[in-house]
Amino acid sequence: MKVLEVLDSFYPSIDGPINAIVNIAKTLKSKNLAEVDLLVPKYKEVVEIKGINIYRCASIAGPEGYMICLPNVNIRNLIKNGGYDIVHVHSPFPLGKYAIDVAKKYGIPCLMTVHTKFKSDFERKLKSKLLQKFMLKYIMKPVNKADYVLSVSEGAGETVKEYGYKGENVYIIRNGTDMLPCKPNKKIEEEIIEKYSLKDKVVFLFVGRVVENKNIQFSLEVLKKMLDKGFNKFKFLIVGDGGYLEKLKALVEELGLGDNVVFVGKIMDRALLASYYQVADLFLFPSTFDTCGIVVIEAAANKLASVLIENSCASELIENGKNGLCFPEDPSVWAGALIKIVSDKTRLKVLGEEAFKSVYVKWEDIALLYYKFYLDVLNGNVKKKEDSNV
Repeated sequence: MKVLEVLDSFYPSIDGPINAIVNIAKTLKSKNLAEVDLLVPKYKEVVEIKGINIYRCASIAGPEGYMICLPNVNIRNLIKNGGYDIVHVHSPFPLGKYAIDVAKKYGIPCLMTVHTKFKSDFERKLKSKLLQKFMLKYIMKPVNKADYVLSVSEGAGETVKEYGYKGENVYIIRNGTDMLPCKPNKKIEEEIIEKYSLKDKVVFLFVGRVVENKNIQFSLEVLKKMLDKGFNKFKFLIVGDGGYLEKLKALVEELGLGDNVVFVGKIMDRALLASYYQVADLFLFPSTFDTCGIVVIEAAANKLASVLIENSCASELIENGKNGLCFPEDPSVWAGALIKIVSDKTRLKVLGEEAFKSVYVKWEDIALLYYKFYLDVLNGNVKKKEDSNV
């Protein structure tokens, strides 16, 4: 089997879809199941993946560090003559759209995984309702043209249908993590505790891109409520970087949380990042934008339970009170509940253990699910969009 994974972003950017294509390629190659090539934008900084063929499309700089691809005849010839059995696209923007068009033209089965709630992103970035509507129609064209459509959570699958998907089935394959469970590194943990004065304090954690739609500002509102109730022995570590950073820092000062919130910055060292998860008591992830937050799975790999908004896509694997916590999007509710919960260290430990058992999943296992899906496609065992009754 030969597969082409297509995405309109790549390293040095970091996001879930990049994790997906890289781990699919690495796993299927390491197990000698398939030859998997990557087709991604061309960045100034060229990042290679050992043993993986990476083709790069001419691109120009876009918003928030992303690139805008400019597909040409070389990309068409790659898809046409590359001997691919499957073209798997992970973004509905210029490169993904072009790849779907070429694959359809030459009769190559094409899949589209929708990773993101694009409508929310458009509403955040674009003031014009007309432009928002145009962009939604733009992204749905390649989605509707694909032979098979997948997403990473049940809620995200329903969202694809709400956006105007004309097929019957959206197949679900969730995200995983490449962060393997590891024993605590006491030396590094002690250094973190000393550096940020965490001793005898409750430690809350966020890891990810510091952008508005991650809803970190909600966590700050929760912590302000806790502070107002007299609970002040806590630290909130924010690990990551992004375009919302300065506004978030200003909000911290406005809310009087300067002594309780630490902006750690981006951490690329995975072993070091694991230690941050392991010193924390709870992972705060109030995002209603994320479709299947990889960081929640990373936290679970380190036996750290997450707190999420109930009925969000990110909370689908969480059974409230068993392997994590889910509350309505109300800062007062969160504040009251967290003050009670963090006083019970035994319960926090049990929640973390259960998260490890039921939320944690390796990318390797997810890649094998994709491989099985590819086989089913090639063997005609999956219903194509045009075969549906819609």
